[in-house]
Amino acid sequence: MYVHSIRLVNYKSFGDYAENEIILEPRVTAIIGKNESGKSNILDGAAQIDFAKMQPSAFADEIVNRNCSSGTENKYLITLKPTNEEILSGLSGDTKIEIYKNGYMLQGSLLSYYLEKVYPDVKKLLGILDSTGSNPFQLRDQDLINYRVYYDELQTDVGMNVPLKKRALEFLSKALKKISPEKREQLQQALETVQIKWNDLLSMLPVFFYRNGDKHLNTKYKYEDIERELKNPNSAPKSLLSDLVDAIGVPYDDFLSASQTGTKPNQESMRKRISRLIKEKINHNFKIFYQTEVINLDLLFNSGIVSFMVQSNDGADLMLSERSNGLRWYLETFIDARAYDWGGRNVVYLLDEPGTSLHVNAQRELLKLFRDLAEHGNQVVYTTHSPYLLDTEEEGIHRIRAVVKDADGYSRIYKTAYDSRIAPEYQKDTLAPIISALGMNLQDTFGPAKDKINIVTEGMSDYIYLCTMAKYLGVDTTKYAIIPSVGASNCINICTILHGWGCRYIAVFDYDKAGVETGGEHMRKKLCLEYRKHYCYVKDVSAEEIKSQSYKRDTYMIEDIVTKAEIERFCSENACVNADKTLTAKLMCNAIESRNFNLSQESENNFRELFERIFSYCA
Repeated sequence: MYVHSIRLVNYKSFGDYAENEIILEPRVTAIIGKNESGKSNILDGAAQIDFAKMQPSAFADEIVNRNCSSGTENKYLITLKPTNEEILSGLSGDTKIEIYKNGYMLQGSLLSYYLEKVYPDVKKLLGILDSTGSNPFQLRDQDLINYRVYYDELQTDVGMNVPLKKRALEFLSKALKKISPEKREQLQQALETVQIKWNDLLSMLPVFFYRNGDKHLNTKYKYEDIERELKNPNSAPKSLLSDLVDAIGVPYDDFLSASQTGTKPNQESMRKRISRLIKEKINHNFKIFYQTEVINLDLLFNSGIVSFMVQSNDGADLMLSERSNGLRWYLETFIDARAYDWGGRNVVYLLDEPGTSLHVNAQRELLKLFRDLAEHGNQVVYTTHSPYLLDTEEEGIHRIRAVVKDADGYSRIYKTAYDSRIAPEYQKDTLAPIISALGMNLQDTFGPAKDKINIVTEGMSDYIYLCTMAKYLGVDTTKYAIIPSVGASNCINICTILHGWGCRYIAVFDYDKAGVETGGEHMRKKLCLEYRKHYCYVKDVSAEEIKSQSYKRDTYMIEDIVTKAEIERFCSENACVNADKTLTAKLMCNAIESRNFNLSQESENNFRELFERIFSYCA
């Protein structure tokens, strides 16, 4: 199953209202917002959720919303949905889970699965216990009280407390040796049958992996530091050493023995074993996780000091500290994740500002990593301020959530970053990374012009020509706002934002393959938007012409409105024949505005007709 939504009720900066819920995409979800808006609180809250056990830290006094009245508790409401494979296997419908300080309730499709697949065997197990008496294990005091609580939980078929049922089965497994020999084998077989089916159910529940980037693998560790950390991992909360040892499956005592000064045969044997396990458990799988280059982690034991080195595909051995921040981030994230045994369950990766220490290209590579994790059945949820970590092309802006903190200090989550409920004073800052990701900047006067027609152009040259010719022809500036995009798909993204804000808009596409198939026809077929109302083309064409695909043989672009003859004349007169079309548009429009170049009457008429059409469509 995958996580569809999480409601954080009275958790940190979130209160008890509709906007405390984050809807997660089945694959990748990005969270944007200003600093201190509450983005990290979403990840912190999600990280408190463990479907198989109760976490005391999830209900600590310090995480209850400070604005709530005294005595108000926080709680977590989660909705799970089945994957396609689970639906085909018969699991259908949502599963609702409510986790609060003194309780846990699971209802829906997973409860139905339990009652059908697991509960009949649980009843057989309870029947064996009943045949032995009310106290089959001859327990006393608190153990007997616990047994009765666990028995009642296993018996119930209304709702489900997963952590309590899990503890009940573990309790019975440990208590087996206390039952009479003649009943022990029968009970053990019944318990094993239940455990197998119960573990199948648990494997459907997602797990959360939270990485905020604070934990690192040091280049060198002295023996005393190793001893302190392995004996008490909490003593070094920012070190990944204990996670690495967990990931390769070496007992702490063995790693300590290998780290001590000396060359005894058993030490050398253990050191070779540790190196082999790093190769098998870390390097082999890391090649799948990180495909930019072949990387091998290794370690060196020398006089009570353990040093970590990295060998790249060019054969160079470098100390870990000598490698780039980008590679170290990937490697450390991988080790951190591998330290947990999830048994093939869907992992929800929670990543707080993952690209902070990475250069632009490495940030873009992260998007590939996110997609790869999603392809393997996982979900990725991350916060960011970086436009390079917002994949507006492949994943779309619909997967981006916005977080805004209101004047009263409450954080509110919006399913879209262009939700009309976001107060105007917060809209521009909230959207800043999206605007940059769309190839724009905040100086492009991008914003909700609710009293004007927002004309969204497919490219920058279209924007330059339209802005200049609107002024040249004296078009009333109170009627329009022209917004540039980079490509037809980004043009649609901007229109989606404007639509969410309740603004009037129209996209203007070139009449060519990209403009029609990626632009206008996508808006008509996928978004159910209307031709000559929500979008149009620089050429006035009929629906029949579009259907016949005349754009493939009779393309018409903004340069055809200016007329190619006029552009050639300008370039010839100003020695800019080899300039690209955006630069040509800028140079030509500068000359038009300064009256150093006079357009032909045909070009003026073409633009006048285009503006008249646009305004008639939006009337």
